[in-house]
Amino acid sequence: MIEELKNTFKSFNEKFSKKNTIAKIRTDNFEKFVQLGFPSKNLEDWKFSDFNRIIFNKFKNININLDQQNKFKFNKYIKEFEHNKIVFLNGFYNEHSFEHENEEKIIFDNLKKGPAYKEHGDNSLNFLNNAFFTDGLLLYVKKGYQCKKPLVIYNVFNTKNNNNFFNQKIIINVEENSKLDILVYSINLNSVPIFINTSNFFLVEKKGLLKLFRINELSNKDLNYNFTQANVMDNSIFENFILSCSSAFFKNEIKCTLQENYSSGFVNGAILAHENLHHELKVNIKHIGQNTKSYQKINSVLSKNSKAIFQGKIYVDSNAQKTNGYQLSKAIILDHNSEFDSKPELEIYADDVKCSHGSTSGSLDEDAIFYLMSRGLNRFDSKNLLIKGFLADAIETITNEEIKKYFLNKLEKKIHEFR
Repeated sequence: MIEELKNTFKSFNEKFSKKNTIAKIRTDNFEKFVQLGFPSKNLEDWKFSDFNRIIFNKFKNININLDQQNKFKFNKYIKEFEHNKIVFLNGFYNEHSFEHENEEKIIFDNLKKGPAYKEHGDNSLNFLNNAFFTDGLLLYVKKGYQCKKPLVIYNVFNTKNNNNFFNQKIIINVEENSKLDILVYSINLNSVPIFINTSNFFLVEKKGLLKLFRINELSNKDLNYNFTQANVMDNSIFENFILSCSSAFFKNEIKCTLQENYSSGFVNGAILAHENLHHELKVNIKHIGQNTKSYQKINSVLSKNSKAIFQGKIYVDSNAQKTNGYQLSKAIILDHNSEFDSKPELEIYADDVKCSHGSTSGSLDEDAIFYLMSRGLNRFDSKNLLIKGFLADAIETITNEEIKKYFLNKLEKKIHEFR
């Protein structure tokens, strides 16, 4: 597959790299990817998700979408709450509206004019993103501006070509004493398999607040890797929630650095996986400043040969005194063919800290099912009610009430499809 990608990259680079410097940067990143290859279980970070094997089994070849002409109009916008929007169709910017905001306080641009390349260590999928990405979002919320309504980023796919490969970037800076709520909504309107590789970079400056929510409506043949790097400064808050219930493979990797004093990071999520889905949430929170706080809560429900993984690490620097870190992952496994893997870690070099982690897994409580059935529910509805309560416990961590209600409604619909 990598040999095929070499030929694809050559034609792609000729079309999308108008400047020699950009062509060279893309080439350098692609060569780094070729040296590393797709991640495999030989890497510690991928020990539970052998992506090299997964993509080989799911995609015999990869097609790159070179068509910037979007021939359809997306209109399935969220009706449950008012919001601003940015729409990407098949990987390219299409339209945006900040009708609820003072647009002088928001700097927005897409990245088609000039790529912003960011590397992260030896992450081969990040190198691949740098080599192939076509478009993305650059957004600044100016100092002192509190956005009135959430921003929904619609990432819409309607391709007719098999095994399309999309690479995008989101770069957002929430400046001092500013606030932004974002919901990233990815949807595949066709059953044609796609592979989405996204890199996100966020900076939350002094006394800033960024709330990031993510939900996918992808097919059970799609692959999705999402990398997020968030740097949180003095007295700032980064909140992240993922509702993961679609796509054959989904790995959401989050690296959050609490860089300065009194900064906070909250990473929570709910996974509902069935019919051979493979979902992973990997979180690394670094406490660098003093009096920093982090909280992680992940609840998963699995059935029908599905797999969920949680890898969570809390790192406390030697200067990060008064750190408060909490991490908990729980799973309900509904059959003998499904699997839950949990790898919680604490790495602490300061002595005045309060840190804890935990992980549990098991089946539904038969006594609770019996109790509900004794109150008139059948067994199926009793199980669904318990599953909803278990996952809703994680969704309750969302602090935006409109988005929390939206996610709870989405969860209820997904559970009704759940067997």
